[in-house]
This record gives sequence, structure tokens and C-alpha cells, in this order.
Amino acid sequence: MKSIIGIVTIGVSPRKDIQDELNAVINKDIDYVHIGALDNINEEELIELSPLNKSDSLVTIYKNDIEVKVSHEKTTKILYEKINSISKKSDIIVMACTGYENLKNYPTPILFPGTITENLISYYSNKNNFKLGVIQPTSDQIEKEEIKWQSRNIKAEVHATSPYIDITKNPDWEKIIESFKAFDPDIVYLNCMGMKTEHKNLIQKTLKKPVLLATHVTGSVINDLL
Repeated sequence: MKSIIGIVTIGVSPRKDIQDELNAVINKDIDYVHIGALDNINEEELIELSPLNKSDSLVTIYKNDIEVKVSHEKTTKILYEKINSISKKSDIIVMACTGYENLKNYPTPILFPGTITENLISYYSNKNNFKLGVIQPTSDQIEKEEIKWQSRNIKAEVHATSPYIDITKNPDWEKIIESFKAFDPDIVYLNCMGMKTEHKNLIQKTLKKPVLLATHVTGSVINDLL
């Protein structure tokens, strides 16, 4: 019998792009079910979910693949309902946003890609003069991310660009790579579930450094759990 992976997104579902990235790593026979916080949310309701401030900002996809920002605090209330619904159909749930790490007490295990990847980085960072490169989906999150890694005594250079713009038409990537060349990180972390293999490959090919994509790290964990 196939295991069922539930993907819970803060935007609209299904997120086949995230499913595809998980499938690039998972080598088990599985099926997926999807649910999204913005499913059945109209444009007026979406405005009500706008971020309270920069540190409350999350980036996701709305109808017709439009990139939007939503409030972490406001969206969490909706996610509890969505998780309750999808947990009845899933063996494992993937919280498809690296910005979440504290939704608990559900009958189905929930994997938080951000927490999993960041813990891996923290354990790997015990070498002398470890440096971390981070790419966020929006500049609103840069300061918060810098503070987080500083609190863990990890030297990090944080940049931001949208993963939802065609990589060949987005000049931010070239600028970020040039900055990372000077910074010389030990690892680069693509801190958004919207980041894809093409983004990872671009960084690896240019910098010759390990690149952690949250979907791939999570897929590896799922392989061991199923």
C-alpha cells in the first residue's frame, strides 16, 4: 500500500512544483494530497491577510501563479484548520513553508523543512570560521534571518530574490553569486520551498559549494521515515 504525503502550503494548492522537487529525492512508491491556506480565499480576503510588518511577511503563490505576501500570524490560524483536514488523509505531512516550526499536537507527523535544514546547518557549522550563505524569497526577511543566525553564533550573509521569476530573466542571481564569491560561504541555504533544482544547480556550478534545498533535505528524511 502506498504511503500518502500531505503537502500543506501557505498559498493555493496543489503545489506540483514542490511535489516534483520532493520526487527528485524520494525513492519510495508514494502518493500526494494537497491543501492550501489560500484555497477558497478571494481577493478581498487576501488583503486582510497582508503582513503586519516585515518580520511577519511570508511569500507564496496565489491564483494564476501570482506571487503574494501574507501574514505569518494571520495565516497560522487558517493552517490549523487545513492541517486538521489533511491529517485524516496523510501518513506524513510536509509543511510547505520554511518559515514555520511550531505547529504541534496532531495525529499525523508534520515535517518542517526549515527546522530540519537549519538543524543540519547548525550541526555542520562546528568547523573553524564557518560561514553560511542564505537566500530568502523577499528582502523583508533579511534582517530577521540575520538576527537568527547571529543568535546561533554563525556568520551569515543573507540575500533575497524571488524564486517565482524566470531564472534567466532575474539579474538578482548574478549579483548574489558575485557577492557570495567574495564572502566564500561553506554552505549556501536556499530558504524557501519555492526554490528549485535549477536555482541549486546555478549556485553549485558557479561557486562549487554545497547547496541545501529545503525540499531535497526533507525528501531525504522522508525516505528514512517510510
